Amino acid sequence: MDWAKELQLASESCGVPSDDLGRLLRMLGLKKKRLCNLMPLLEFITWSLLKEDETKMIPQLWLLAKQRTWNAGISRYIPNSVWSWILTAAADVVLDSKTNHPWLTVSEDQRAVQEGLSPAELPYSSQRFDSWSGVLGWEGYAQGRHYWEVDIVNDGYWRVGVTSAHSKRHGHFPMTPEQGYWVLWRSTNQLYACTKPETPLPAGLVARRIGIYLDYKEGQISFYNAQTKSHIYTFTASFKGKLYPLFAPMDGRTLMTIIPPQA
Repeated sequence: MDWAKELQLASESCGVPSDDLGRLLRMLGLKKKRLCNLMPLLEFITWSLLKEDETKMIPQLWLLAKQRTWNAGISRYIPNSVWSWILTAAADVVLDSKTNHPWLTVSEDQRAVQEGLSPAELPYSSQRFDSWSGVLGWEGYAQGRHYWEVDIVNDGYWRVGVTSAHSKRHGHFPMTPEQGYWVLWRSTNQLYACTKPETPLPAGLVARRIGIYLDYKEGQISFYNAQTKSHIYTFTASFKGKLYPLFAPMDGRTLMTIIPPQA
């Protein structure tokens, strides 16, 4: 009886009334014959998962599964409990002035970047972009979960995402996963995931505040509209070496500012 009461409280607190759960399982049981016999076991598994760690384990499992199966180009709302779990991976990202293209001006606090009126004379660096517009985050990540947000002012051209430590920086090249880049690209009236070939995304998914979520172990880089708490696109890969945040305003009016994630 104690177990039954706790199961009911756990399921109701997560928005799944126990009566509805039982009714659904019974309906399925009529079709699957033996499923009803599994109901006590299914209830026990559900209760055990919810009871073990409501604030961490369930959101993690839910997010990993959903990011793998969501179709590109469809906005998906993220539950508050899952969003709160994402925010626990918030990273303090600052820009690396040894990597920015000469046309890009990095703010004094190293948290904003915009194309300048003229190119600056900058010292040579093997990590500095010399053709494509771009600048990297100072810290790279080779493990764990990391989340950061960037505010993008004006409807200009830009790229934002993640790149590997050993990806190309010099010359023109396709910014694709094959080249060690996992990025979104905003053009005049279109949003793309820079796959090969490019994956067009609905213009309605363009966001002013974009959240980037990296789960290194699971091989996922996901982009979110941080204002509406909705999913935009996920890349999946097997990572090797450090990964760095990438910011690339591609015209004179686009200002990109790294901001603290908000609940």
